Amino acid sequence: MMKFKSRDMVLGATSLLLLVGGCSSESNNAPAPAQQNGKESASAKEVTASGFPIVNTPVTLTAMAAKFSTHGEWKDMKVLNEYAKKTNITINWQTVPENAFEEKRNIALAGGDLPDVFYRAKLTPYDEVNYGSQGVLLPLNQLIDQYAPNLKALFQKYPELKRSITAPDGNIYSLPQVADYLAPRIGSKQFINKKWLDQLKLAVPTTTEEYYQVLKAFKDKDPNGNGKADEIGWSGDKSMTLWAGLRGSWGLGTAGDKNANIDIGPDGKIRFYTMDPNYKGLLEYLNKLYKEGLIDKEVFTQETAQFLAKGTEGLVGSLHVSNTGILGPKYMDDYVPMPALKGPNGDHLYSPVNPLTQVQGTFAITKNNKHPEATIRWVDYFYGEEGSKFFRMGIEGETYETLPDGNVQYKDLIVKNPKGLSLDQAIGQYTPWPGGGLPQLLTEKYDKTGNSHPAALAGAKLLQPDIPKDVFPSFLFAKDEQDRLNALSSDITTYVNESRVKFITGALPLTEYDNYVATLKKMGAEELRGIYQKAYDRYK
Repeated sequence: MMKFKSRDMVLGATSLLLLVGGCSSESNNAPAPAQQNGKESASAKEVTASGFPIVNTPVTLTAMAAKFSTHGEWKDMKVLNEYAKKTNITINWQTVPENAFEEKRNIALAGGDLPDVFYRAKLTPYDEVNYGSQGVLLPLNQLIDQYAPNLKALFQKYPELKRSITAPDGNIYSLPQVADYLAPRIGSKQFINKKWLDQLKLAVPTTTEEYYQVLKAFKDKDPNGNGKADEIGWSGDKSMTLWAGLRGSWGLGTAGDKNANIDIGPDGKIRFYTMDPNYKGLLEYLNKLYKEGLIDKEVFTQETAQFLAKGTEGLVGSLHVSNTGILGPKYMDDYVPMPALKGPNGDHLYSPVNPLTQVQGTFAITKNNKHPEATIRWVDYFYGEEGSKFFRMGIEGETYETLPDGNVQYKDLIVKNPKGLSLDQAIGQYTPWPGGGLPQLLTEKYDKTGNSHPAALAGAKLLQPDIPKDVFPSFLFAKDEQDRLNALSSDITTYVNESRVKFITGALPLTEYDNYVATLKKMGAEELRGIYQKAYDRYK
């Protein structure tokens, strides 16, 4: 049995906190000119060595971008327009609503009218390898090495970051969104109603057995004091995050949350853990909670809004969310974070963690781009501290202010918008960061979303000693590997997910677990595991 002890959060033996001092785009070292067939490219001569403007002669680029629902018109965003003045690079933004973007992008990639850049690009690993190998997307390695000091510094600080975005042919075809602190990497954290615990004179649970007993008390002993049996032990939306939040208590999910069903087993090899014997133990536990009414009966069908309505009515004892602020001011302070629970075999891992490369495939340069050197310098700014601040906070004195201690905060125009806009809507008139999935560096200092909510930070800090030592990156597969994965993974993942619901609810008795495993083997789960093993061996 694999045991997990408390440990410092280390990703690839690197420090979690990124020190970006001295790594800004305003380096004093002039980049070497880009080479094409041993000759300096014409466009390289346009690019200034450092600072602003990036080019002395104005340049215009076209960029196809996915527009999020809270964004204003990109052509009117002050951050983008001020940056155009600083750089001498104007972007002709071809924005497409998010729900139609991928179709539009795929048409362009397949032979349509290519832009110079894909931005907020939503490229899949398959897209990167497929269109990169065809020459539709430019390799970025040399451009980064010569013209992107911020990215280069990130690669030096976090070698696993560069490896995770490098295709099997050795090329980098797109850039990621990078989170350099823990809270945004942990998608959901465990919280429990401390008011209810105090009312019943119970402590915060530390084991799965204690958690079971607490949920029973929540259900049976009227901790909200309204005289009704309306308490819900645990609730969530139909993504049913409880199973992921608890799987580490059975030693599962040892490589984080990036690759569904795949982790590293006790032998150090890739395993398909949702057919492991320990997975059956997790399902038995969840089935017991469901059967005894300790899990919300509507959890497999309800949308997020329905779940949150129950939370804002004071009916929920325990939940897995990014932060308790989403419950509103009345109840959000009633909850405290829970530690990783120790399971029946002594495991206490908290596995829902994403890698440093938080989102992959956010930015790519196409073969039509006549100014790739200027383009990579343009985007590199947002991977440094100065650019991150500008991108996330906006215009000093208008959207944010600097406090005496050096910290920054949004002004009332953003947090108490006179037009009634939410924070995302208000700042989304100035900069396109709401919605995520952009080429940017996310830091705790300038991330003013729910990730920086006190509950999110407290939950991350509590869970930090028990998160996986090695978190799977978004490593890329060779084209033939990805083709085979595409053929295998959809049906296998659907079968696993549907079977999980049936096992938990009792629609499929756990006596059928061996048949479930046999079915997965017939569907090619072992072949899928082998493809991941080959890619992981190459990544290492």
